[in-house]
Amino acid sequence: MLKRVLTAVIGIPFVILLIALGNPTLQIVGGIVALIGMHEFYQVTEKKYKPIKWLGYGIGLIFFCTYEWMMKHFGIFTSVSLIILLIGMVLTYPKHNIVDVALTLFAPLYVGLLLSFILMIRGAEYGDFLVWLIFISAWGSDTCAYFTGKLCGKHKLAPILSPKKTIEGAIGGAIGSGIIAYIYTVSYTQFAYPEMGEKVIFIVGIVFVSAILSQFGDLAASAIKRTLDVKDFGYIFPGHGGVLDRFDSILFVAPFIAIALECIVGLNLIA
Repeated sequence: MLKRVLTAVIGIPFVILLIALGNPTLQIVGGIVALIGMHEFYQVTEKKYKPIKWLGYGIGLIFFCTYEWMMKHFGIFTSVSLIILLIGMVLTYPKHNIVDVALTLFAPLYVGLLLSFILMIRGAEYGDFLVWLIFISAWGSDTCAYFTGKLCGKHKLAPILSPKKTIEGAIGGAIGSGIIAYIYTVSYTQFAYPEMGEKVIFIVGIVFVSAILSQFGDLAASAIKRTLDVKDFGYIFPGHGGVLDRFDSILFVAPFIAIALECIVGLNLIA
């Protein structure tokens, strides 16, 4: 617990500075984080499979560097990437098979694609305000769920995947995130973007649902780790594990918030 707190104390100011600076600094650091996350994924899958790592890294790097273009031509990008990977499988067969190809493409999509929605939201109108909804939904939910579970957690949420998570904790996390989102929105809009203050109910609702979704992001990562028989994806953050261990819920939350803001609040985030 002490390691987790110390890591958070050091890491949170860095995240605040990074988000405040925005693109291109955020894009550069985000790309590095995505590559580290992909490396963690490939490292644990290599115990059973043989992903074509150098192609995966190339796909992830190209995606992150040109994510705005990729969002407009995602079908073309994914199709070309898949064809290249299948050609790579043919040229190296039987060293690499179809499972290796699937895992190779999964990493840049799971880490690179989902993480890039942070860049999209930050670069959009009201981005300096909206981007924090991602972290409130994910990390706020995680914190509130932890303490709620400690206080009154009795019923297991997913006994096999995560024995310590409880239904009470998940509910507490969602409610806590909603409360934080309300306080954040009301406070922020007192000084900037007062028009967004009129949408506070919608924003709180989006964060509430996102907080529930973040639990699935964490459990999905747990399912992957259990399948591959590892405890953590990495050890870069003392007490928190690796990049994927720390960002697993954000990978689920970021795209949902982007889509919800466009569909419900009417913001033009996705070109």
